[in-house]
Amino acid sequence: MTDSSTWLFADYHRSKSNSGARKSALPLRPDGGSRNENESAEKRHRILRTLREQLDRHPAITNARGIPEGLYAEVRAEMNPRYFGRDGDDATFRVTWHPNPTFPPGTGLEDRERTSLTANFAFHYSESTGFDCGWHLEPNPHVSGHLHSQERDTPDEDYTYHECTLTADSVVGVLWEVLDALESRLRGTV
Repeated sequence: MTDSSTWLFADYHRSKSNSGARKSALPLRPDGGSRNENESAEKRHRILRTLREQLDRHPAITNARGIPEGLYAEVRAEMNPRYFGRDGDDATFRVTWHPNPTFPPGTGLEDRERTSLTANFAFHYSESTGFDCGWHLEPNPHVSGHLHSQERDTPDEDYTYHECTLTADSVVGVLWEVLDALESRLRGTV
């Protein structure tokens, strides 16, 4: 599926820190994205419901739920980090997917390097040890093109950003490709 989405990365991370990232002129949704008059909340819900159902099939997932119930804006899953050989007591995996992109000024679909997807999304893993990492397709001033991975060992560190490539061209394919990349990263085989 090559649906588009809206998530203005700078707004989300500006709310997480005082980094001074640019502010969107679009009003924010509770899930961190920007409101878009063309966005279909029902379509986003259907996509996220499908992803939640897929997450239930992964052996490291202990619980996956859509938030808010009934019209998902994100999916949050509890994971067992020990499945990956990690020392953490618990971990979460957060998924957002935003149909119908609106891009900040100066960016657009031409910035979709290293993927054929046009949807903005975030797949983000956080562990009780403080380590977190994610795969994101959204505008980010720290990388060329919108597709990137990011990680940090503790919440007080800055993220390191890396360009990455996704070959999947469907929502479910992206999820499983990211889960494979996550497992490789957590097991130290990357």
